[in-house]
Amino acid sequence: FLMIYLLWDRKVNGSKSFFAPYYDILPQTLRNMPIFWNAQELQYLEGSHLLTQINDRSDAIREDYERICSISPHHFPTIASLDDFRWARMIVCSRNFGLLISGHRTSALVPHADMLNHHRPRETKWTFCEERQCFTITTLQSIQAGCQVYDSYGQKCNHRFLLNYGFCVERNVEVDGFCPNEVPLELGLDGFGGVVLFGENLLNEGGFFGGEANKE
Repeated sequence: FLMIYLLWDRKVNGSKSFFAPYYDILPQTLRNMPIFWNAQELQYLEGSHLLTQINDRSDAIREDYERICSISPHHFPTIASLDDFRWARMIVCSRNFGLLISGHRTSALVPHADMLNHHRPRETKWTFCEERQCFTITTLQSIQAGCQVYDSYGQKCNHRFLLNYGFCVERNVEVDGFCPNEVPLELGLDGFGGVVLFGENLLNEGGFFGGEANKE
């Protein structure tokens, strides 16, 4: 809904929209997100499962656009091209806040709040204040004057950070030492009904399964 409204309001109301000042400060391009990378740039991800996720996301966005166009063939294509639709999808994906308002779970785009950078462990929390009827951010610790105020995008694997937000965390480790990064393993069945773990030899050599190297 947010994405459709964003596209419709920008197209129909333009500079007369109440939200026009907000639209004006949104990035016009999202070249930091791999879904917008060209073939040469995607080569840097060769061998990564992220390439599959990028293709799946691109296919899903295209299918959603085509489905909406099939429902409104004479109207929606004039509101947004596929490129516009892709841009709006990733704007909302990277900036929306999940909120509980009057007992209903919803999502919102919040100007200024969506500009806060990510940091773990979290230093702030956000919510919708029913009493004040507004979005609020509350600090969880003392923050010195002049210091940057951070948000936490959650405990996530780096492939999710890159796919949805366009960045990676160099040392993606929690305070307790847990690393949320994930490595997908593809499993299949051999001709005898057994389970084959592709890349098992490589993993064994790296000391991830059994052996003396795993004791540390």
